[in-house]
Amino acid sequence: MDSIWMKIALGAVALVVGVVVVGHFMSGEPASTSQVAVEDEKPKTFDDMAERDKQFGEQPKAVEPEPAPDPPAAQPAEPAPREPAQPVAQQPVRQPSGVVLPSSITGATTLYFKPLGEIDDLEAQRLMPVTTAARSIGRLPVTHFKLMVDGCRQILRRWPDSWYAFRAKQMLEEMPERFWRSYKVTEEELDISKFLKQRPGTQPHTVEPVR
Repeated sequence: MDSIWMKIALGAVALVVGVVVVGHFMSGEPASTSQVAVEDEKPKTFDDMAERDKQFGEQPKAVEPEPAPDPPAAQPAEPAPREPAQPVAQQPVRQPSGVVLPSSITGATTLYFKPLGEIDDLEAQRLMPVTTAARSIGRLPVTHFKLMVDGCRQILRRWPDSWYAFRAKQMLEEMPERFWRSYKVTEEELDISKFLKQRPGTQPHTVEPVR
């Protein structure tokens, strides 16, 4: 009988030791790593997102023109015999087609914008901060994006070829899609394809994706 109880006691001790060891490993480094991962996945605060929204008001950097190379030194050459001129085959220039969304900008990209006059630029500078602030406020509970949408549409209507219009399209696209239907956002209001090619009066700018 004593040997049976001794075996039972030893088995219980072994079970307790096993539970302690397993608990030690479970509460060790893997749990700490998991906790860090959860902390990294925490949603950003309103202040963080409002700070990010300020990037929509940043003007893209103008592309500096490259200096013209020095002309090569003239070298005397023997006159070549003249041959009949042959027609040169012209390669068609590929133009972007279809709707291109602002989110397609995933790296440094050259876009073409028309500069604004002094008065228009001042008015656009006053309207842009109001529009970006309205975007931040629109995320709060029991608020909406109407003020932001109205500001974006005013920019698109008044300065459609400017960099302000590109930023307005970005803000409209980043709005949750359910609001696209509420405010009847059109493909034309989101399309940036015209900014991808040079047009009369436009200047190249380097655009980075919003971080």
